[in-house]
Amino acid sequence: MINFAHRGFKGRYPENTLLAFKKAIEVGADGIEFDVHFSKDGELVIIHDETLERTTDGQGLVKEKTLKELKNLNASKLYPEIKQQKILTLREYFDFAKDLDIMTNIELKTSIITYEGIENEVYKLIKEYNLGEKIIVSSFNHNSLVRFKELDSNIKCGVLESSRLYKPREYVKNLGMEYYHPLNFTINKELAEKFAENNIGINIWFGKSDYDYSEYLPCNPTGLITDYPDRVKKLLSK
Repeated sequence: MINFAHRGFKGRYPENTLLAFKKAIEVGADGIEFDVHFSKDGELVIIHDETLERTTDGQGLVKEKTLKELKNLNASKLYPEIKQQKILTLREYFDFAKDLDIMTNIELKTSIITYEGIENEVYKLIKEYNLGEKIIVSSFNHNSLVRFKELDSNIKCGVLESSRLYKPREYVKNLGMEYYHPLNFTINKELAEKFAENNIGINIWFGKSDYDYSEYLPCNPTGLITDYPDRVKKLLSK
């Protein structure tokens, strides 16, 4: 099972920063999950929200700022005790991860803002770094996933969902995706078994609440996407 660190070690460090990614690996994560947007000048940048106010000292939309403007911001706003962290580009992340034995889950943040062409730009960078075998692309915008599959059917994709889909196995299978990424309380053992019968993996993601991750092991997930990769590591080590 893959121990995915949700936006890095988000439970203890500034989310989606290089520090959070490094700390996640230090405590035993073998997967990193993060979110990608376009800057105003077309750079692929790693940040969760469409807006800057929650996690940085900036204001406004990510898409309205150039990379230079984004790089001048402090991405550790939620952790004032930690020194300033920079917003990363996807290229900078790949430079960090290219030689590591980890899986990377790239979430395309296209459910609110379209970001025309982002699928192609992410794909080009994956190919440049020859990381296709270590990548899962996910999105709440399932049209984005279909577009990605049209670029390369070999890149594994995960259908992100926070709702209780009707017949989710059939839905994901019909889309031709390899993974289903459900919010934890929308999945159960019975549903999980149906996915397994169709060779569709399940990577369960969790919100900010304090969960007992062991409750989800009977689902035999391919991965858990959590804010606390240290807790999942201890659980898997038992």
